[in-house]
Amino acid sequence: MTEASVTHATIVLERIYEASPARVFQALADPRARVRWGTPSKNVELIYDKADFRVGGLDISRCGPRGSLIYRVETRYIDIEPEQRIVSTELVREGWNRLSASLITVELQPVGASTRLVLTDQIAAFGGKDMVAGSEAGFSAALDNLAVEFLSTTVGA
Repeated sequence: MTEASVTHATIVLERIYEASPARVFQALADPRARVRWGTPSKNVELIYDKADFRVGGLDISRCGPRGSLIYRVETRYIDIEPEQRIVSTELVREGWNRLSASLITVELQPVGASTRLVLTDQIAAFGGKDMVAGSEAGFSAALDNLAVEFLSTTVGA
């Protein structure tokens, strides 16, 4: 019998945004904004089937290559402190296969008129390190896109 492997990792990403903590928090809370900035590239699509941003709330989304939304993501919000912190769990599946489970903390700190965002993803990836690398690359690209969000749109508009 083959044992299923699990890879544990902690990913920490940091960005400074030329936006207030209130504006950054709003971009994180608003599912329409998350669809705009949350995909790592133009070749990836993200759709929310359910969005319930509150403590105890559950988001359900699907993502993957355009036209092939093969991944299902369930995000449960554990702690939300407006303009300061969001703590959530995330379960990623492909069909019936669990790919990863994470505890994700996003911290927002004012730095003058800007905001320092620190994202910590404590991930358990099932079946190999590729999911850890994919999670890090995906979050990194999405956070880079978030900077563009502040240049190009009014969040919530």
